[in-house]
Amino acid sequence: MVEAIIPNLLLDGLPPDMLKELRDGMHFVELPRQQVLERVGRPAPHAYFLVDGVASLIARERNGLNIEAALVGTEGMLGLSHVFGTGISLSDTVMQSHGSGWRIGAEEFRRAMEKPVFRKRMLLFADTVMAQSFATTMAASRGKLMVRLARWLLLFHDRTRGDELELTHDTMALMLGVRRAGVTVTIHEIEGQGLIRAHRGRVLIRDRAGLRQLAGEFYGQAEERYEQLIGPFRQGDRAAD
Repeated sequence: MVEAIIPNLLLDGLPPDMLKELRDGMHFVELPRQQVLERVGRPAPHAYFLVDGVASLIARERNGLNIEAALVGTEGMLGLSHVFGTGISLSDTVMQSHGSGWRIGAEEFRRAMEKPVFRKRMLLFADTVMAQSFATTMAASRGKLMVRLARWLLLFHDRTRGDELELTHDTMALMLGVRRAGVTVTIHEIEGQGLIRAHRGRVLIRDRAGLRQLAGEFYGQAEERYEQLIGPFRQGDRAAD
């Protein structure tokens, strides 16, 4: 059924006849946490449209250092190299929470890109990923760890159903490119402000508005750009019970 695709916001905006055509060339797959979907510099055999879960686009240096460039959930797609026509991965792509989605082969995606309506939508999404990446760079260069972590929790929350995030301190440290000890201390400080509750690999968002205030100028511009170009996707400012 075409309707099964709808939870992905990029696909949701396509005409019904194109959705049906795409569905014929896609396969629904489960995507476990920590599954690697792409490796930087290698050919990417597939693209993915998530209907659940969150993935990280990770920039890696030759000396082994890495930092997250962007997060993608049901608002987007994985496999930007196919949008740009190279098919060679721009980053490592790793699932940060268990999810599922529609997988499409490189050739099928290339044919879809020949359709103006599909091509425009994919390019608009690529634009928003660049905006998010620029915001991440700005936060990494100017923001204190508490501010960066608050922003990152908001990004993850935007792409998660509900207020409980499947996150460990190790994951947060890796994605922010900092030491785990620093994340642990900062999580406790944010928790002390009543904004979150952290427990056993989970982070419960208690005061999203408070997190937005803490993140300040480093959160919001890229998200507004997505909403202007594609449509709404963020969680409302609400607290969990």
